[in-house]
Amino acid sequence: MAQNKYVVLVGALLAQATIAGLYAWSVFGIAIERETGWPSDEILLAYSIAQFSFALSTLLSGRIVDVKGPRFTIIIGGILYGAGLILSSFVTSPLMLYVTYGVITGAGVGFVYVSPIATLVKWFPERKGTIIGLSVAVFGGGSIVFKDVIAWLLVDADVSSAFLRLGLISAAIIILGGLLTSVPIGFKKSNLQKTDEDFTTKEMLKTRKFYLTWIMFWLAVIPGLLVLGAAKNIGIEVAGLGDAAAATIISILAISNASSRLISGALSDKVGTLNVLKGQFVVTILALLSLSFLATTPAMFYLGVVGIAVGYGGFLALFPTFTNQQWGIFRYGSNYGLVYQAYGLAALTGITIKSIAGSFTNTFIVAALAAAIGLGVSFFIKERKTAPPISS
Repeated sequence: MAQNKYVVLVGALLAQATIAGLYAWSVFGIAIERETGWPSDEILLAYSIAQFSFALSTLLSGRIVDVKGPRFTIIIGGILYGAGLILSSFVTSPLMLYVTYGVITGAGVGFVYVSPIATLVKWFPERKGTIIGLSVAVFGGGSIVFKDVIAWLLVDADVSSAFLRLGLISAAIIILGGLLTSVPIGFKKSNLQKTDEDFTTKEMLKTRKFYLTWIMFWLAVIPGLLVLGAAKNIGIEVAGLGDAAAATIISILAISNASSRLISGALSDKVGTLNVLKGQFVVTILALLSLSFLATTPAMFYLGVVGIAVGYGGFLALFPTFTNQQWGIFRYGSNYGLVYQAYGLAALTGITIKSIAGSFTNTFIVAALAAAIGLGVSFFIKERKTAPPISS
């Protein structure tokens, strides 16, 4: 079959958009709480575990993409993602939900997520920052669609039926996207020669820059993970919004998140990835302080959450680009899979801070301090300005 890079782009992004249903969790969460009476923090923990499983699974999926290619990896991800949602329709306790949605669905996200990023840079080597930004923007923005899909499924059905239907729909779309995704004709891993500027994963682990980058990534995404997973809850608790108004936060966050991913990726090609990262830390800190002390009106509240989404979206576009720039393409899938573990720790850190701090307002103050430390770490990293070329 003749290959067309734009067909591959559509297939990869179709799969990427579907797993964005993860970011619409608060729609499910509110419905589960009302239907079962389970505590909201226990329900939110399912989302945090899913994010942790998502990150942890990239250790394996990144390696599989390097060896088996994106089609195989995406299809496996589609099966896991769909199966986790389908099995969630049978749960009778939060613990069961942690396994089905948290572990299995989260792992499915991890298998799908790394594939477009690792694949599309091979098709569009001259626009690495832009194409990575587009890929993660679709992941961030897809929740707009799936927020409405989940809400529609819940209109005339209970949570169990909604999980079942969403699982079947999602698996079908992801597998279709996987079938359309491939590496360029003639591309073989053996043809991609390691240069002096490329690092294997073992070599990357010996660098001081890896650990600084890991810490920076961990501290950067704590606020965004917490806000995106509990968007509707935060609107109700912090700003006193009604259900309908609180639900709109998900769309606002998704648009801000996706736009920032796309713009940050393109901007990194022009002014340097580390410079844009520092700017996103500043935006995040200001937004968190705004939510902590100034969110007395809906307008100020919306401004604060938009700022967090902008920072979070930028981080998710910039760290994969930064990984490519600093350690090369030779083991990019495996290397970024390891860097991405900081994201998983951040998911658990956020829910831990919330459980200790009690209120979201106090949580935002602690998160602002974490982001400030992350900004400080960024000044100890020296950026390599040019990335190794991608062979195909």
